[in-house]
Amino acid sequence: MEELMYIQSKIHAPKDSVNQYGKYKYRKAEQILEAAKPYLTETQCTLVVSDEIVLVGNSIYVKSTST
Repeated sequence: MEELMYIQSKIHAPKDSVNQYGKYKYRKAEQILEAAKPYLTETQCTLVVSDEIVLVGNSIYVKSTST
């Protein structure tokens, strides 16, 4: 638990991408993973990412879960 708190306090992943349709800023999973890698190595932790396709109404989304 201490390692997770350390990583969360150190990681910096700004919202650099902009959705042109909805006009909102977001961060990509790749940006978060790149920011986390040095701290994962330092604390000898592993981050596992799994993706799932979900249907919400008439829209299809990719749901990513990180553990």
